[in-house]
Amino acid sequence: MAERIFTVDDLTGVRSVCGCLACNLSAVFAEHLTALRTGYPGAVTTLGHRGPSPGTTAVPHFLAVRLDSGTADVVVWEEMRRHQLTAWLPAADARARVPQLAARIPRLVRIRQAIRTGTFAPSGAAGEALSAGGRYPSFRFLVEHWPTLNKEFTS
Repeated sequence: MAERIFTVDDLTGVRSVCGCLACNLSAVFAEHLTALRTGYPGAVTTLGHRGPSPGTTAVPHFLAVRLDSGTADVVVWEEMRRHQLTAWLPAADARARVPQLAARIPRLVRIRQAIRTGTFAPSGAAGEALSAGGRYPSFRFLVEHWPTLNKEFTS
């Protein structure tokens, strides 16, 4: 599936907790994820301005947002319970990387942008997944392919 690019028009009529741009984007993205995740256990819960509840994991998602000057990457945080994280990211080694990579947002954004602009083309399974057209550099993709991407990408 190709990456969805959000626009300001997507925010028309959105109701969020506080009405700020970040919360409105979170609400739109939660609707998007809910529509995509068939069989996902429980509701998609974005964090807005609060931290994750005890026993949950804060998971960043990158939204591509079209602006007049181009495309910007915006981070929206989702709160996942353990069973949700397992359903979303089945590989235990990848799940273990989530907190580490959530703290490396700037590097992940640089990798996303380099892939998008064609200045970085990963090899191996990561490159094959992207070239097959079924994947784009989402947070999940970056977590799943982190060892290779981190090794190959120089910034």
